[in-house]
Amino acid sequence: MNKKEKLRRAVFSLAICVGIFCAWCCVLLMAGEYNSARHKLDVHKQEVQGWEACRLTKPSYFKSNSEVVSSCLKNFNQAKDNFWLSLPRGQLVGLFALAALGSAVAGGLATWIVVWLGGLTIYKTIRLLALCFRFRSSRQQVNS
Repeated sequence: MNKKEKLRRAVFSLAICVGIFCAWCCVLLMAGEYNSARHKLDVHKQEVQGWEACRLTKPSYFKSNSEVVSSCLKNFNQAKDNFWLSLPRGQLVGLFALAALGSAVAGGLATWIVVWLGGLTIYKTIRLLALCFRFRSSRQQVNS
């Protein structure tokens, strides 16, 4: 097996690893956003339920805090209208899968591009240094 084939296999393995890592990170970030939206909705829902219980047991206290209640209802409606919670479960799973696939492909391509450009840059730099040394050594021979 020649060196180019070994390098291709190594870069391919690295690209697969980077792609899987990118997909994993993307899914974790999206899951964190979904979980945060779900948690916020649960907190505001409990607050609304508390005010509803207060309305039934202590109507005078409920009426005296009408601004707080309206703010609580506003926050609950905003949490309920969140993008992550408004998606049906099938679309949410599809979005997760599409994002994972896209980030895996992007991570793999980025690895290939970095290795290719990095290898090309190193090759050109070494070649330039070799030419400089060759020019310098031939110039010294001509001067002596």
